[in-house]
Amino acid sequence: MHEMGLTDAVLKMVDGILEKNGCRGASRITLEIGDLSGVVPRFVRDCWEAVADGTKYEATELVLETVPGTARCLDCGREFTVNLDDLVCPDCLGRKLKPLTGTDMTVKEIEAY
Repeated sequence: MHEMGLTDAVLKMVDGILEKNGCRGASRITLEIGDLSGVVPRFVRDCWEAVADGTKYEATELVLETVPGTARCLDCGREFTVNLDDLVCPDCLGRKLKPLTGTDMTVKEIEAY
């Protein structure tokens, strides 16, 4: 499960940012997770509990926001919001798609103290 490594990296990155800025901790961290990122939000939540356990972040609220994925059909050029259950162009039914958005996992906000 790559979510464990990603979540651990988020914790370390946030800790470094807060330390650099003289903050003691965070009350809330908001992550944006793209539908096309390959990251499963419920796994991130479970992993957060594991990596934050016993640290100054164990009481930190983790907020997860999903970002819809968009793609361009390489056959007809249509851009559309992707349906993860059916990766096909709604116009021409083509399956050659180029992801445009929703491929990232981003720290959107840190509420620090």
